[in-house]
Amino acid sequence: MRTSMENNRVIKRQRIAIMPSSDLIFQEEGPRWKRICCGGGSNFTPIENSSNVTSFDKLNDDVLISVLSKVSASASTPSDLINILLINKKFSMLGIDRLVLANASRKAMCVRAKKWCESSDKFLSRCADAGNLEACYFLGMINFHCFGNYSKGITLLEKAATGSHAEALYSLAIIHFNGCDGGEDGFYYQTNPNTAANLCIKSAKLGNINALRELGYCFQSGFGLPPSPAAAYRLLEKANTLDLNASTSSTNLHSCHRRRRSRDFSLLTNYGYLGRTVHPANAFMVEWWWLGDKGEDGLHMCSNVLCGRKETRKNGFRRCSRCGITVYCSHACQEVHWNMEHGITCIQVQNV
Repeated sequence: MRTSMENNRVIKRQRIAIMPSSDLIFQEEGPRWKRICCGGGSNFTPIENSSNVTSFDKLNDDVLISVLSKVSASASTPSDLINILLINKKFSMLGIDRLVLANASRKAMCVRAKKWCESSDKFLSRCADAGNLEACYFLGMINFHCFGNYSKGITLLEKAATGSHAEALYSLAIIHFNGCDGGEDGFYYQTNPNTAANLCIKSAKLGNINALRELGYCFQSGFGLPPSPAAAYRLLEKANTLDLNASTSSTNLHSCHRRRRSRDFSLLTNYGYLGRTVHPANAFMVEWWWLGDKGEDGLHMCSNVLCGRKETRKNGFRRCSRCGITVYCSHACQEVHWNMEHGITCIQVQNV
């Protein structure tokens, strides 16, 4: 017969501990603890033998979905979310629940261009179908700017914009500013400055600094909005102030050379450094064009090296009025690039 002490040890080995404060789930195996799932995910080791985790079957599905939703919301890489599916059959089923995928974080969408595959597309499509706005924006941007699938890209961007996604609203505004022609499906978008300006207003209200700066130039030039130098000055001043606040709160300040190599780019503005990080969609587009097309089709890339947008038709982007060489998808990209390097390298064209 087992003694009471031995019974306590058996019960203790089978215990599952859930710690809501840190969103960690552990299973005890004899004298040591083995990590099963964690929001960070960097040291995650999946358990291949499903017999070790049969105790999870006793937990309510709603409880596990709630925990997995918190894990997906704090995921720092796509693998943090995908590795959940490797734990056991129950996790593979609940890990693709709409609530879990809808709460996936922006960092969970950081798919690299050189690792893009059919599985990546299916994963992000599942997240987008579940209503994840970041997945809608990411897929919309790469479909429109990288794959040439303009209609699908616009549909996904509009879905994200309907959910008040600031970057999606601003990206749609740029498309309306520049127009669109061509693509695999013959998609056509006529230039519409008024619609673009209204989209910038909505994006700026949600805190998008680029949209705020674009609005300032719209008031300054009267493009899409009635000209108003006072409103232009006020908006540009506000955008620069927000840049200053971002720079002073940022602890990641790099030199210009290191900024181009880092994934957390710190941009230089009139006030100093801009501590905002590049969106994963822009990082994907930059890497995509760097690995593949170099512009042999006669279409130019935006000269802002952190943007990744490409013309959809010849002469679709504006050129620098001083040198006539660099091209930009927006005034915001032009100002960023000017403060990064073009202000030093730009040479005024001499009239002959």
